[in-house]
Amino acid sequence: MTGTWKLAKLILRRERLIAPAWILLLAVLAAGQAKRYLQTFPTPQAIADFAREMAANKALTAFGGEVYSSTVAGMAVWKNADAIYTVLGLLAILTVVRHTRGEEESGRAELVGAGVVGRLAPLTAAVLVTSSLMVITGLVSAAGMIKMGFDVTGSLAFGAAIAGVGLVFTGIGAVAAQLTEGARTAIGLAAIGLGVSYLLRFVADGSGLGVLKWLSPQGWSHLVKPYADNHWAVLLLSLALAAISTLVAYRLAARRDLGHGVIPQRPGPAGSTRLRSPLALAWRLQKGLLTGWIAGYAVAGLVLGSLALSIPEVSKQGAAVQEFLRRYTAGEGATMTSAYLWLIALSLGYVASLYPLLALLRLRGEETGGRAELLLTTPVSRLAWAGSHLLIALAGSATILVVAGLGLGIASGDALGVLGGTLVQIPAVWVLAGVGVLAFGLLPRAAAGISWAAFLFVNLFGEVLGPILGIDYWIAKYFVPFPNLPMVLSGEPFTAAPLLVMTAITAVLAGAGLAALNRRAV
Repeated sequence: MTGTWKLAKLILRRERLIAPAWILLLAVLAAGQAKRYLQTFPTPQAIADFAREMAANKALTAFGGEVYSSTVAGMAVWKNADAIYTVLGLLAILTVVRHTRGEEESGRAELVGAGVVGRLAPLTAAVLVTSSLMVITGLVSAAGMIKMGFDVTGSLAFGAAIAGVGLVFTGIGAVAAQLTEGARTAIGLAAIGLGVSYLLRFVADGSGLGVLKWLSPQGWSHLVKPYADNHWAVLLLSLALAAISTLVAYRLAARRDLGHGVIPQRPGPAGSTRLRSPLALAWRLQKGLLTGWIAGYAVAGLVLGSLALSIPEVSKQGAAVQEFLRRYTAGEGATMTSAYLWLIALSLGYVASLYPLLALLRLRGEETGGRAELLLTTPVSRLAWAGSHLLIALAGSATILVVAGLGLGIASGDALGVLGGTLVQIPAVWVLAGVGVLAFGLLPRAAAGISWAAFLFVNLFGEVLGPILGIDYWIAKYFVPFPNLPMVLSGEPFTAAPLLVMTAITAVLAGAGLAALNRRAV
């Protein structure tokens, strides 16, 4: 463990801007939503009526979880807690992998290890700092709720539920960092665990099979039931899994060589004749990531589509239900099932916008690893090299959504109709690809940060941050592409204009990024 404290201080220095930003963001999501509900529902009866309407809406229950408390604080937790749990889990994975596998991949870990540093010190420092940040996030969120006058015990239970998810995925991220030689692959493996956990919780609340929630780390935090029963004992499961996964990570770290993973990389065939073009090489590098996304979306489509058959109709008289229908339907005859299917298609599009960003960040990895410079010494132009990866990012995004749409449609009984709902998401996803190319071309060192910031902004602004900041949902259309899409699954006629505009925006952004790449130093 020699050198752990110095490495921890180094990590804190590198996270001094990023960590406070996302801690504050997640705390604002919690307290800001509660403040909004205090203004919207000024009486206990008003919030109780709202809670009753939401509890009857199975489409929203699947997304937010069960309603456990009909108080303002309880409904604020219901609205945003699942988003907070999932985003924090992702941030835990990114942080711990960045300071373990990312350091080994860049060669800095070997340089640091040449000094007076113990073998397990880098892993210990990364886990210690990341776990501390998770706990601080929970404490700050709880403090924000207490500051607003809500129940202290419930607020602390909510903060503990937030920290519990973060600790679990800190451990899972540490394990993933030991398994592979690449940071991107490690993040992907850990993110699969996060996605499966979310899907289990989603199905549990959407179908009524509450037992499935006991198989999900996010589900455990839901079962704490802040501001209702405050079941602290459930968090023992989170602490146990976090401890076990961390111990497994230590065991694996002690048994592998520096720079290598437990799962060895599979080299390509010697003397292969398949890599005859930049596109063939890009496909060789990208096919693993794309295959994983396709498989995940195929399963998600089938599972989420099967829940559509069990969505009951609800009264359309309540103000909250009217607002829900205003956002996600566009016709008098729209049903809760059609609204659910559109909401699922929209959610799949939001998440799928991460794929082209990850695929395009491979360009930066090839550049920093020196492989791009070597490739460009051959008769391969920069535009051909980057354009090949961009083509796969765009085509891969479309393929992922087609597969998801087919699974969603087959499971719900309307394959072609639902497929159309996922196809219209493609141009909106492509806009994020344009942002990724522009960031890589203009600001390569900040490309990863810009890509993740763009993804989180698009996913949080319209549905979560906008209402908290007092910005109407429809104003989000000026900043986020997805609210502009025609709601073809819930009564709105298809119109090609917004899709053509998004495609044109993608072309402009990508063109500017490629032009900048062609002019800058590699």
